[in-house]
Amino acid sequence: MSSIKGKINAVITLSPSTCYYMRTGKCSLQVVNDFYVPSLPRTTAADLLYCPRLYKAMCSRDKHKPVSITPCECGHAEILSGHQRVCIASKKGLELVIKPTGIRFKKSCPTCEGQLTFEKDQGTHRIVNLSVIVKDDYIK
Repeated sequence: MSSIKGKINAVITLSPSTCYYMRTGKCSLQVVNDFYVPSLPRTTAADLLYCPRLYKAMCSRDKHKPVSITPCECGHAEILSGHQRVCIASKKGLELVIKPTGIRFKKSCPTCEGQLTFEKDQGTHRIVNLSVIVKDDYIK
């Protein structure tokens, strides 16, 4: 099975209920360096240890778990699943496996669409630069 590697600009959508940084102004990946948490307590997406735990999982067992995207005609890609994983990968320089949702392109991503319509509530969308891998069987 072959794969294609490259870089893309993708739009992620995070909010104070799904992102520790948006809730507090500090990225949990920069706050927490080393930790131990038993597997029993669950963390929610905006908790301090959510992204550090997810980062550890991304470096080991979830390394090749794909993120769903939709390509857009504006040149960006819209992330449909795995917004926190995409944010972590962009900050830590990890390669992500992406899975296009189909062969159709959206007209524009949420960020570009908001700029065209002058929407005021665009603070939840952010464009990040990613190193990505597209596996051959996802293209067919």
